[in-house]
Amino acid sequence: MNLELKIKDNFLPKELFEKLATYSVTLEYSSKNIDSHYGNVLLSNVIHSDDNLIKDLEKSIIKHFNIKIKNLNFAAFSCVNIKKAIPHTDTEVFPNEKHLIIYLNGDPKLNTGTGFYNVIDEDTFDLHTAIGFFPNRALMFNAADSCHSPLLYAAESNSPRYSIMMWFEPEKID
Repeated sequence: MNLELKIKDNFLPKELFEKLATYSVTLEYSSKNIDSHYGNVLLSNVIHSDDNLIKDLEKSIIKHFNIKIKNLNFAAFSCVNIKKAIPHTDTEVFPNEKHLIIYLNGDPKLNTGTGFYNVIDEDTFDLHTAIGFFPNRALMFNAADSCHSPLLYAAESNSPRYSIMMWFEPEKID
């Protein structure tokens, strides 16, 4: 596994984070927004590449991870509430890219975060690393090389997890 996982708490400036955390729960997450790659159901609301929010998010990416967005392929607010682990990679959809998840709103327990898995065989996975949900925590990892899944399957409550997800081609800063 080529995880190259980076984690940053307090990723966004406090005022921006609070605004986005509140906004994320007011959005419409309907069946028309379902993405079912690899059987993983994701209710989302797209953030368009010309939205000023992308510039604000890139400022935090530069500040904390020292890379820029060379090419943005997808960004969205997401609402996840799956009740079983569905380990997957984003190889077919986003090869050679970074996947960024910014946790906004949800139950701040370990089992509502993201799990990273070793692949034993096609149907067998071993949980390698579990990252707990924490508001304003950002995770960045290789989209194609990291087998991952939301960890809500073990959550004690039925509340969903709201986040921002981005897939982008990175550009190093000199």
